[in-house]
Amino acid sequence: MKQYFNYFKIGFILFGICAVITLVLGIGYMLKSNKPVERGNNNAPIERVYDYADVLTDEEEDNLRQYIAQVESHIYHDVVLVTLNESVLDMYGYENTDYYWDKAITAYADDFYDYSLYGYDEEMGDGVILVDNWYEGEKGTKFSTAGNAYIKYTDRMVDEVLDAVYYRVESNPYKAYLAYVDTVAKHLSPTYNSNETASFSVMTLFIVSVIPAIIFIVIHMKNSEGKKTTTKDTYVDEAAFTPRFIVNRDDFITKNVTSVRIETSSSSGGGRSGGGGRSGGHRSSSGRSHGGGSRRR
Repeated sequence: MKQYFNYFKIGFILFGICAVITLVLGIGYMLKSNKPVERGNNNAPIERVYDYADVLTDEEEDNLRQYIAQVESHIYHDVVLVTLNESVLDMYGYENTDYYWDKAITAYADDFYDYSLYGYDEEMGDGVILVDNWYEGEKGTKFSTAGNAYIKYTDRMVDEVLDAVYYRVESNPYKAYLAYVDTVAKHLSPTYNSNETASFSVMTLFIVSVIPAIIFIVIHMKNSEGKKTTTKDTYVDEAAFTPRFIVNRDDFITKNVTSVRIETSSSSGGGRSGGGGRSGGHRSSSGRSHGGGSRRR
C-alpha cells in the first residue's frame, strides 16, 4: 500500500490541491449568491399587479402581490403582471394579423414597463413583465424581459414561462399567474443553473480541476511501462524471410459541398431555434433593449 501511494503520490497531491481549490471557490460562490442586493431604484410604482381585465378576485390579487414581493427580494428583479380586456391592435393602429398582434402587444408590454420606470437596479432596468390580454379576437400573452433578465433568458426559458401560463390561464387565471411568478423565480434565482447558460457549477469546476491530475497519472503510468527488449528481427533472419504486403490506397481527388438553408421559427418570437442565446431581442420606443416572447390563443 505504501509503495502504491509513493508511486502515485504526485498525482494524489495534485488531486488534493484541486479539491481544496474547488471547495474554497464553491463556498465563496455560495456566500456571494446569498448576499442580499440592495434595491437601486426607488422611482418605480409599488404596485405589481394590474388586473384591468378583472379576472382575479381581490384576495387573489393581494396574494400575488405578497408572493411577488417575496420573490423580488430573492431574485433582485422587478416582476410585473398586467391583465387587459381591450384591443392592443387599435391602440397602435394595426390590422388584425398574427404579425401585427405580436408587434402591438410587445409594444404595450415594453412601454408599460419602461414608462412606469420599473427595474430593480435602476429605472428601466432588471425585471420582467407579463401582459395577458382577454379581449375577444386578441387573446394571448406577452412576456418581456429587461436588463439582466434580457441577457439571461433564452428561447427555451421564455417558452417555459409561456407554457406555464398557457396551459392554465383559461381554466384558472390565478394559478396561471402564480405559475408565471414561480417560473421566473426559478430562472432568475442566483443559484439556478440553466443547461443553456454559463452558470457556475461546483461539480463542473471540480471535474475540470481534476483533469490535470488524471492526465499526469496516465502519463506517469505510460512512462513507467516496461520497455520492449526484442523486435520483430531478433529471432528472424531478415535475409531469409522477407514478407510481402499488398498495399491498398485511396487517393483524394476532389470534393463537392452543397449547402441548403433551412428556415426555422420559434414560438417565443426570438428568431432563434434550439433554445440558445438571448430571446426576442429588440428595442422599445424608449430605446431600451428587451427580450421575451408572445403566444396568441
